[in-house]
Amino acid sequence: MTGSIGEVLHIAAERRPDQQIIIDQPSAVDPGWPQTRTYAEWAQAVDETAGWLYQLGVRAWDRVAVLKDNHFDLSILACAAARIGAVPALLSGAYGPDVAHVLLRRLERPFLIADSAHIAACGIDADAVAMLTERTVCIDGSTDRPDLVALDDVRGANPPVPRLRAPDEPMIITHTSGTTGIPKLVLHSAVSERACAIIESERWPIIGIRSGDVWAYAEPYWHERQTHGLLAMAVIGQKMIMISDPLAVTVRDLLIRHRPTLVEALPNIFLAWEPMAADPARPFSNVREYINSFDAIHVRTIRTFLDATDRRMPIWLQAWSQSENGTLLIRPYLRGSVRRKGRRPAPTQLLGWPVPGLGRIRTVHPDTGRPTRRGEVGLIEIAQPGRCVAYVGEQPRHEAKLDGKWWHTGDLGRINRLGALRIVDREIDRLPQGSAIELEDVLLDRLDLTTEVVILPVSGGLPLPVYSTGNDVPIDPAVWRRATADLPALAEPIHIRWAEFPRTGTWKIRRVALREQLLPGSRTFGKGSWT
Repeated sequence: MTGSIGEVLHIAAERRPDQQIIIDQPSAVDPGWPQTRTYAEWAQAVDETAGWLYQLGVRAWDRVAVLKDNHFDLSILACAAARIGAVPALLSGAYGPDVAHVLLRRLERPFLIADSAHIAACGIDADAVAMLTERTVCIDGSTDRPDLVALDDVRGANPPVPRLRAPDEPMIITHTSGTTGIPKLVLHSAVSERACAIIESERWPIIGIRSGDVWAYAEPYWHERQTHGLLAMAVIGQKMIMISDPLAVTVRDLLIRHRPTLVEALPNIFLAWEPMAADPARPFSNVREYINSFDAIHVRTIRTFLDATDRRMPIWLQAWSQSENGTLLIRPYLRGSVRRKGRRPAPTQLLGWPVPGLGRIRTVHPDTGRPTRRGEVGLIEIAQPGRCVAYVGEQPRHEAKLDGKWWHTGDLGRINRLGALRIVDREIDRLPQGSAIELEDVLLDRLDLTTEVVILPVSGGLPLPVYSTGNDVPIDPAVWRRATADLPALAEPIHIRWAEFPRTGTWKIRRVALREQLLPGSRTFGKGSWT
């Protein structure tokens, strides 16, 4: 299999030229692209895009930053840049001007491809264009700004001869979620990307992806997950439904029309989709497997979606992963795994095992770095192929997370006698006794009206619960007391609207920002040395 995104859609087109990739909304790069196209037609879109990038002046080794709405066309732009030997850098605009400017500065004057909404929201004014970019293209319509290039001014050029990077050379830059601050720019090569994709492309029994699957996919297209997902798609050749806006009303109709067999989404997207799982039209009726990546999933969510399919024995596959390494641990769930409500400890905290024959895991003492015993809480370290090449602009930070062949994940957990990992907390968000992740999961499971629950550790005080509800009405205090009666002492909860939770581009809660918002000047217990 290939590890190069510069050729991935062309290889997919050679193997299954008529297989389809469906997008849920028109592309800002080219609104004329049909929303249903074959692999071969999407490969042609890569060539067309490579043509105008070359016309813009992009050459081998140039960096091409992309800052636009979440859409599959981010992948087309990345593939096109890589096809001419440039290094694409895919950025989320969810963090605002301060973060966008820092990331562009670390990229050292890249070409910038952006839409008008992100140019405005991320503060890409004339000074930013001059100081931070080589040239900046506005992709959606003409512009009266002389410092911006209109896409129509460079569109239509012939594609140049492909010039792929060598397998071990820098190929693509994405970034981490940035829950604790400014995201890290993660650099991968074709070698490391291929190692990440091998897990997914294997023909695993029962849980493996099949060429006959219809896969509904709702992830951030700027993220590393999408990159190695494309590489695996070229091997397997399944039909894809690429969802860009998970909250759009069109998603329900798309699922009903195509009846996917696989559904993958971020944990908090699944949480937001819970009402749709109860829809009488049963949009998830044909799903044989659900996949969540990134973080631990809530028990209530798994139970809800396994009950939303008509399949006799559907599976939920939890994949714990990081931008730097790809998939670290996997664990399957059946309906019986999540039948008990409000159970402690939450079964989804048991993240599973490393991929057999590929990865290894251990825990070490955060202060001494010495391996801990089975059952003891320690800092989680992983050793497996696929590790990123560097943090762009922050290489000392990358090197600080290395311990020989081991990589510090920044999370705390314990390994049981069977070798499975139970996550406790992110080190920076840890509770001295217990687990904030566990309390959040239990409360979501016991309180049906909740749509989000976050526990903020407070040095010198009780942990603070922050929650939202579907109807924006606070939970009755008596109901809250019953739900928390057997839990450790907590501060009085704060109720906010779901939209008021500060989120990353991967829908994670920005806990540091939430703390500053609600508890200015307060301290947590974690060091944050491994973030």
